Amino acid sequence: MVSVGFSSLPNWGRSVVKVESVDELAKRQLHEIPERYVRSDEERPAIPTTPRRQSDYEQRLPVIDMSKIAHAQHRDKEIRKIAQACEEWGFFQVVNHGIPHSLIDNIKQIGREFFQLPLEKKEKYAVRPGDLQGYGQTFVVSKNQKLDWGNLLGLIMSPSECRDESLWPTEPAGFRENVDAYNTEIKKLAVQLLALIAETLQLPPDFFEKKFGNAYQKMRMNYYPPCLRPDLVLGLSAHADMIGLTLLLQDDEVVGLQIRKDDQWVSVEPISYALVINIGNLIEVMTNGRYKSIEHRAVTNMEKARLSFPVFYAPGFNEEIGPAPELIDENHPCLFRKFIHQDYMKNYFSRGVEGKNSLYEYAGIKN
Repeated sequence: MVSVGFSSLPNWGRSVVKVESVDELAKRQLHEIPERYVRSDEERPAIPTTPRRQSDYEQRLPVIDMSKIAHAQHRDKEIRKIAQACEEWGFFQVVNHGIPHSLIDNIKQIGREFFQLPLEKKEKYAVRPGDLQGYGQTFVVSKNQKLDWGNLLGLIMSPSECRDESLWPTEPAGFRENVDAYNTEIKKLAVQLLALIAETLQLPPDFFEKKFGNAYQKMRMNYYPPCLRPDLVLGLSAHADMIGLTLLLQDDEVVGLQIRKDDQWVSVEPISYALVINIGNLIEVMTNGRYKSIEHRAVTNMEKARLSFPVFYAPGFNEEIGPAPELIDENHPCLFRKFIHQDYMKNYFSRGVEGKNSLYEYAGIKN
């Protein structure tokens, strides 16, 4: 793959301010958290002290067994579970999804090894001003905004003209091969899940695949260092994903993902080798609000670092996004106007990570 430059990206609003590496900040013997990381009383998280039992957790957040989809006696039940999850949660987990456990182990290992590298090696891949790829923090659009207690490595996988391999680490060994292999498997799963979501809405199985066109796919590796006051900071600010579908590989050992459910923050307990799936804003628009994206955030841990690996899958930049005509009728009036994907991305990134209001302000129709 030929490396391409930053100029190949659409003209979005992007991060404009470079900030200090939280990895390095966390290594200091801090006696207090720097003010730029301290959240308001309303934002501060309630940190879970003891995780729920997995059996209790599974009764709350739906878990879809992909191996049952292929069996007639189980398929209808799993399809109904997907529909219920999309309607009531906007989130679900998938198990037996077909991605080799060895590949998942490799991704987690290279993520750990990359963030353990000396700062000077990581900064070879630093986020450039105005870019969305590389190491550091993105969505920093103001010198006064509150910062997240975390760093990331972001890599655009497709379209190919936006893939900048100069930002792909050469260390640790096997990084590129494993990331490519993992993202190939993730794309297969994303296409499969979108076909199942279409089926729950009685849409053609290839409805989303056709609408996505030259699909956008980006991987992030998120690293949240230990924090002496996890009750004061956020690893990642509350937001709803702007894309189509997110497929997240969690840390097996450290709880960090929280989703807003019935106006409460619910911690998502990890299941080994499962992936957390969530609906993004664009799917909410395309389903005319039948399936909604949900706000979520990441919290930190006092003693342990946490890693997570989301892959974002979305329509191509030039695709027109709007509600499916099949989902509009007298009982379900049109809730969103049509728009071009990259125009919405520009609006979203210029505002930084935030909740759902930006979607409704940008594309919502008042009835």
